[in-house]
Amino acid sequence: MIDRYLADHVLPMDPAFSLYSPGFVDVAEGRVAAVGPAAGAAALAPGDVLHHVEGLLLPGLVNCHAHSPMTVLRGAGEGLPLQRWLREVIWPREARLGPEEARLGMLVGAGEMLQGGITTSAEMYFHSEAVAEGAVAAGLRTLVFPAVAEAPGWERFGTAADMIRSAVALRDALAGEDLIEVGLGPHAAYTLGEGALREVAETAAAERLPVHIHVAETRTEGDGVRARTGLSIPAYLASLGFFGPRTAAAHCVWLDGEDVAILAAHGVGVAHCPGSNGKLASGMAPVKALRSAGVAVGVGTDGPASNDNLDLWEEARLALLYSRLREGDAGALGVEEALRLMTCDAAAALGRDDLGAFLPGRRADMVRVSLEDVVYDPVLAPRDLLGHLVWAGSRRDVSDVWVGGRRVVEAGRCVTVDLPRERAALRAAAARLAG
Repeated sequence: MIDRYLADHVLPMDPAFSLYSPGFVDVAEGRVAAVGPAAGAAALAPGDVLHHVEGLLLPGLVNCHAHSPMTVLRGAGEGLPLQRWLREVIWPREARLGPEEARLGMLVGAGEMLQGGITTSAEMYFHSEAVAEGAVAAGLRTLVFPAVAEAPGWERFGTAADMIRSAVALRDALAGEDLIEVGLGPHAAYTLGEGALREVAETAAAERLPVHIHVAETRTEGDGVRARTGLSIPAYLASLGFFGPRTAAAHCVWLDGEDVAILAAHGVGVAHCPGSNGKLASGMAPVKALRSAGVAVGVGTDGPASNDNLDLWEEARLALLYSRLREGDAGALGVEEALRLMTCDAAAALGRDDLGAFLPGRRADMVRVSLEDVVYDPVLAPRDLLGHLVWAGSRRDVSDVWVGGRRVVEAGRCVTVDLPRERAALRAAAARLAG
């Protein structure tokens, strides 16, 4: 059976950057079966269903880097730079955070993301089984990267080797869950020793696991590594054989030309988090240089305690603004690139060739954007709409969302998460963690 979605506009995010006005998307068994201009759609068979969709239909957004369970810590530590923020506020509260809070935080974060059009998120956190439970309950497609670190307060999870083994066991336990992919989430080169980093790389290769790690987020993050080895963080990780075929590096703010070349040569994807990098005064990543070198770059929200929201539309807009400011060039990054940063290029950065575009065989993760707001006028040529979408659109314009063909947001409301009820529980949890 085919479900055909006939929309005023369809933006498939294909290589040609097509826009069909009107257009259609055919969905069968949770995947895209066909897409194109409405006039070219094949006749439907008996039993097929036609859905008329007003507005714009585009692929589900892909959040390349998040710690969404931190909704229970939203707003904590305002005004502090990263290391003080972590050590003085976040890590002490996380030491009191258990599986129940992690599941609750993920559930609320998933509802927030779905309502904003995010259908896939890359989540690095501890209590990973609870994180996966919260994501599945909400119907959010999730790459779960159990955190691995050797840092104060992390002893309760065992050694780095214990954390790696637990991640592999979780992958095996969730092998039949279509919404979840499990990888390894080594925190950073400055929170893991050489032996642990090597073990992550060896396990990822042997078990064919994706890897997600923070890289060069702050100006001083690599000082210890450079003093010890004489190498930048990307060069150090490369020297350890750390970069595998599906490694994604978050932030990548403080890179020089050699670092960019290293990431490109090893096929490392980059999760660009401009909102968090701006809030914590970490800096502006060299997105133009990374893209020019052939690095797949997608945007991420980072955690809701360092952003403080899970809004990928805002991240794409900030990516445009920061790139133009960094380069002193109003053409450094354009509307098409911004849209790719949160769809097809984001999927590529995470090594997921089944997401991010309406192409036959890909997952039918879809977002309907209402164009009722005045900011979507005037449209003198069809592609004017895309400029309005990037520069003036909002997550609040997201009306309906489907994950694998299943509707999870209807008329702007997440139908899989009772957000009013869960928000009350979240407030209570946040108060407990704050002490």
